[in-house]
Amino acid sequence: MSAAAQPTTISVVIPSLNSPLIDQVVRAIERQTAAGQIVETIVVGQDRHGRVPPGVRFVATPRPISAAAARNLGARLASGAYLLFLDSDCIAAPDLAERLLERHRSGCRLVGGSVAVEPGPYWVRCDNLLVFAPFLAAGDAGLRGWLPSLNLSVERALFERSGGFDERFPGAAGEDVDLCLRLRCMGAEPFFEPRAVVSHRPARATAGAVWAHLRGFGRAQIALQRGHGGQAAPRLNLGLARWSWLIMAGAPLLALWDVLGLYRSMPARARRWELLPGLVWGKLAWYWGVVEALMVYQKGRVAAPLC
Repeated sequence: MSAAAQPTTISVVIPSLNSPLIDQVVRAIERQTAAGQIVETIVVGQDRHGRVPPGVRFVATPRPISAAAARNLGARLASGAYLLFLDSDCIAAPDLAERLLERHRSGCRLVGGSVAVEPGPYWVRCDNLLVFAPFLAAGDAGLRGWLPSLNLSVERALFERSGGFDERFPGAAGEDVDLCLRLRCMGAEPFFEPRAVVSHRPARATAGAVWAHLRGFGRAQIALQRGHGGQAAPRLNLGLARWSWLIMAGAPLLALWDVLGLYRSMPARARRWELLPGLVWGKLAWYWGVVEALMVYQKGRVAAPLC
């Protein structure tokens, strides 16, 4: 059955670890212009604040689990033709589901939406730009190498055939790249739809929180390199492990160079030069994570876990 002929029902799956925003996230789904095609909202994880609204299917886990594991659990319980994965700190624009469904009807089996750049805490803005610069709402629609899982819609049958998210990724970094690369091998090209917007409001409001987040992304890059080679990280290869010390010595300059390149690639209205120090800080953390993972790889202590 072609994508255009499939029933366009959606199951929304949200991994949550005691999110203080989960009620707002769910309410935004209830207010969708395509609400009639959303058959269920499934929240998986923990809710010590008691903020999951009634009427939502809440799957409580006895202990914290990774985002990948939570999404897979929710997907196994879902019944919609499409799975819409949202994060528990993402507030969907009212027409999010409608825009994603338009792309699915046109034949796209894997569609990702965008992230709005909002005024707000300094470090939250830095974190969003560092991680999601290729997926801003001001960007252009089209094919991408991968799509972030905070705002991702995929044909459920295809997702099931892929085996879902790889649960060997312990945090929330790299598992979406891995999934998209595997789906590409199955013939589903990732399509970016910037009109399907979420406002991403993470709790990473300090320099230390941004450092930890980007360091995790750096470590994940080496895991992805092991699994997918240059498709995942074209600038990295495992032969760089012997030069780890040199990469770390040059990391401040490399970080600055990368951030300046980031500014060049951004739409002009998204550039905020006051964020430059924070962006360099976060990119430096990314290099730190890369070097850490390269050193572990060099010492031969990498076993089954991906990161």
